[in-house]
Amino acid sequence: MPINFFTVSNHLEENGWKLLSSEYKNMKTPLLMKCPQGHDVEDTYEHWRKHMLCDKCIASDNYQVKKNKVPIKKIDTKRILALDAATNITGFSIYDDDTLVSYGIHKVDGSLDTTERINKMKQWLSIAIDEWQPDFVGIEHIQLQTFGAKNSPQVEMYRVLANLQGVLLDLLFEKNIECGLVYSTTWRKYCGIDGSGRENKKKAAQDKVQAWYNLKCTQDEADAICVGKYFSKNLNKKKSSWGEDI
Repeated sequence: MPINFFTVSNHLEENGWKLLSSEYKNMKTPLLMKCPQGHDVEDTYEHWRKHMLCDKCIASDNYQVKKNKVPIKKIDTKRILALDAATNITGFSIYDDDTLVSYGIHKVDGSLDTTERINKMKQWLSIAIDEWQPDFVGIEHIQLQTFGAKNSPQVEMYRVLANLQGVLLDLLFEKNIECGLVYSTTWRKYCGIDGSGRENKKKAAQDKVQAWYNLKCTQDEADAICVGKYFSKNLNKKKSSWGEDI
């Protein structure tokens, strides 16, 4: 389907947003829009459709807790924290046994350099573990999407995510938290998500989450919920060593 002013406007309205700009040029051109809470937001359609975030909501209202407050963990419950980890916006979900009890995002200032963003993510995860007390942390494994020159954007992104993953795994080792990794191809197959193209697969994950839990969420949140669902159903089926692929 071609992307034009009407398809963009309809997409925003379906998710409780409103397009304020009077014209649409392309996916990378900034647009003025209004979030469901009434804040004016300037964003590109390319970025908005991936994250659907309002910086004012995040800054003023502890966005990830507002989504669904994390309940006190019961003594006889195995709690799983699942991450779709990134250095800018990380989706997370929490399952108590096989029940989804919380989800959301954690956002790091994208203007910071890579090392600072990774350190901010480490600090957030450390606090989250202390507060939420997960027994297991499941993380989507990194993989090189497209082979290219050693300095290509894809290779550079892989390096950044590899550094982030290493730092997070080291933190989990220090805190003696059991953890596992899963490739996107594995959890998508388990969740019944197919199709071609990254955007189609992301949209399919959002559709699955809405069908399962009646939730409209961002792509980052949907991926984290699917990762958590995979681990919640498969963790006890295969005994794993610390940090290995499950």
